Amino acid sequence: MKSLKLKNYLPYIVFFSVAVIAFFQVAFYLHPGKYDLIDCFYPWRFYVGECLQNGQLPYWNPYQDMGYPVHADPSSGAWYPIVWLIGYFNGYSIYSIGFELWLHVFLAGVGFYTLAKTLKFNQSFALLAGVAYMLCGVFIGNAQHLPYIISACWLPYVLNFYFRLVEEKSYGNSLKAAFFLFLMITGGYPAFTIILFYLLLIFFIIYFRKSYAILSKRELVDFIGRHALFLVYTILLSLVLFVAIYQVSPYLSRLGDFSLKQALFSPFSPQSFVSFVLPLASTTHTDYFNSDLSMRNAYFGLFIFLFFLIGIFSKKPIQIKVLFYFGLFSLATAVGEYLPIRELLYKYVPMMNVFRFPSVFRLFFIISGILTGIYYLQELFNRKGWNKKSLSIGAMVMAGFFLILIIVARTKGYLSLLTFVKNNIFIATETSTYWQNVAFQSIVQLLFLAVLLFVLWKFTDRKKIVGAIILLTITDLIVASQLNAPYTVYYENVTAKEATDNVSKYQKGYPKLQDISIEEAGHLPLIGPPFWQNMNTFQKQISAEGFNSFTFTSYEFLESEYPQLFSEIKKNRLILLSDSILPEGKLNDYKKGSLFTQNQIFLNESDYNYLVQRTFKASINDTTFLKKYDAAHFEVSTSIGNRRLLTLHQKYYKGWKATVNGKKARIFKSNLNFMTIMVPRGKSEVVFQYKNPVLKGAFFISASCFVFAILLFLFVGLKNKIPSNSNDNSTK
Repeated sequence: MKSLKLKNYLPYIVFFSVAVIAFFQVAFYLHPGKYDLIDCFYPWRFYVGECLQNGQLPYWNPYQDMGYPVHADPSSGAWYPIVWLIGYFNGYSIYSIGFELWLHVFLAGVGFYTLAKTLKFNQSFALLAGVAYMLCGVFIGNAQHLPYIISACWLPYVLNFYFRLVEEKSYGNSLKAAFFLFLMITGGYPAFTIILFYLLLIFFIIYFRKSYAILSKRELVDFIGRHALFLVYTILLSLVLFVAIYQVSPYLSRLGDFSLKQALFSPFSPQSFVSFVLPLASTTHTDYFNSDLSMRNAYFGLFIFLFFLIGIFSKKPIQIKVLFYFGLFSLATAVGEYLPIRELLYKYVPMMNVFRFPSVFRLFFIISGILTGIYYLQELFNRKGWNKKSLSIGAMVMAGFFLILIIVARTKGYLSLLTFVKNNIFIATETSTYWQNVAFQSIVQLLFLAVLLFVLWKFTDRKKIVGAIILLTITDLIVASQLNAPYTVYYENVTAKEATDNVSKYQKGYPKLQDISIEEAGHLPLIGPPFWQNMNTFQKQISAEGFNSFTFTSYEFLESEYPQLFSEIKKNRLILLSDSILPEGKLNDYKKGSLFTQNQIFLNESDYNYLVQRTFKASINDTTFLKKYDAAHFEVSTSIGNRRLLTLHQKYYKGWKATVNGKKARIFKSNLNFMTIMVPRGKSEVVFQYKNPVLKGAFFISASCFVFAILLFLFVGLKNKIPSNSNDNSTK
């Protein structure tokens, strides 16, 4: 019994160990994560955590881009349960963002293992599939893109429970599939969810046609009911994010005029195909690859790729066959401009025109490659009259391929591999050449193939051969991960402690702002390595700067079309008292004459016609003072001699309300972006409050469904663990 329990838990121990070893620089908090993980996702999550720890929903981030609705940005993780757990109970730090990264790598291995088990893989081959997936090129190459990692983590769970809801005819599996799709939606990158939608639609059509032919009317209704529950519960769980995105869509440039050029940006170019066997080669010469460093790694194990090539034409069950062809289609789409498929999807398929990076499609090819290759291997080992001939020939052909590569690399110049190994391995370097990387990793792959051939020649016991293949694959993937990790996973020149110390010197919560202009707030001293973008969230200053694809159209328009006005606006503090109003129709005239000043307020025609009938006049002793602010409101005290206009340099957005001395005040949209109100003479208390009852209602619906799902899963899990009386009696 004990050995059986250990056997059941062994895969999870392996996945945990592999995740920790392959990401040990992050898992043991030796070094911080790299690029966007530090510049974007860490500060955004840090802010969400601060909101939660201060008892607030993460509505608004005032520090970046002169304020924006962080709750509507899918990349912020504002509604992702794991972000809430870490943010509320611990708060975000270099350590917790690193923990979130490798935790999802571990969970991805578990998820793919369970998917493989559902697809009738035995434990050993399912374990092999899980390891290949959790260390594939997406998890290594896109380690900086946390939403990519989250999407890739939960995607196998969705597929797993979708297949089970069809085959086991269980409404419980509908809820589980919805739950994991909700995690993918709220934490992941939307492109993966959109692509997955079409994959599930294909499976639904196939299963429906099959069911329509063989099932009774009642069974068919039950089939549709399970799918309806899956869809409806996903919507209810994700309702808060859907409402937030719906509300922000009129303001957002990403959902507006999204060009084909943007959609084709950074493909998985044909040159990147070298990463299927030599991932280290993809780390140099960006111009050659015509793609970002993070988008050109699709490695999923040397041996798994070999098994995939051999098993391409083998017979496959329906699920793997569909995934295989969808994977090939995804690979053809991933190459972007090199084939017309991505352009056709952009033009004619709904929602395919709202995301960049064709390379995201490569994940679906990786999934199909792993399942196809390992399914072939399992079928080969299950045959009664099996032989090792195909594997041996395949390994020798691949070894010959690497020998040719080494010879070709040598003809490109002196490789100096000993110096290369000494100075360029396990560090991010710009001195290594493409052919040095090719030659070095070709030698490494030859060694792995030599060991595989030795195992095939030496052993006859199938279990020993499978065990050796698993061990070799784990070693191969960890070595490949570590070779690429300094380029795409972590900063090797900065310690996690140094990065933590550079952030911890700043105040938490919502401290008093420095009395400086918005322009000055964007040029404060740097925090220190490795930080260089989105630092205002830590520095607690309102800035016009921000590195985020989540940008308002009006804000981009102001920056690009009226840079002089934008420059003048940044000379102000957070709060501006003004008496100079102008119609927006004058913008181009003032642009031509360079007539902009920092206290001008440009208004749309109706607001201008309303305000121009009022009298506004500055007094020498007029003062304003920001008393308090947080994620949902600003409190301002004013003392002025005459009626004036008060502008809060935070973006005009649905949900903001204003009161002056407790009475509702009308908010005008000024300078295309900001919030302006009228303030009477004398002393006044002005409050800007963010209120969004629709979003709040959606949040309570989503939260209630989430809690219900967790309780239901716990109840069913405990119920299944408790043996029934009949089982007890039969045992006796």
